[in-house]
Amino acid sequence: MSVNPTIYLAKLSDTAPINAILYGIEEEEVPFEIVTCNKSTMVTAAYDLAVRSPLSVGIVLDDHQAMLHYKNLPEDEPLFQIGTEPEELMKLGANAARLVKGIPFKTLKEV
Repeated sequence: MSVNPTIYLAKLSDTAPINAILYGIEEEEVPFEIVTCNKSTMVTAAYDLAVRSPLSVGIVLDDHQAMLHYKNLPEDEPLFQIGTEPEELMKLGANAARLVKGIPFKTLKEV
């Protein structure tokens, strides 16, 4: 069985605003998959998703913040950590895809 190359995303709350992130990833035309994650902290969850992702990129969010991690970074140092403003979430999704594509990031307001 082959694994599709995708960015992994997980919501840590049922009301986390994931759609804007998905729009940003779709805009850059990179595949994604919404998965489950049972880690205790956001940074651990984001790193776990990055390690599990075939594209080495993981995003986790709750009602207050979103975090993007890359497999080759130290576990306690996510690439981006932002609030949940829709415009910023869309840019975070685009940046996840841009990390995969190797092109410059969009500027974010980080936490």
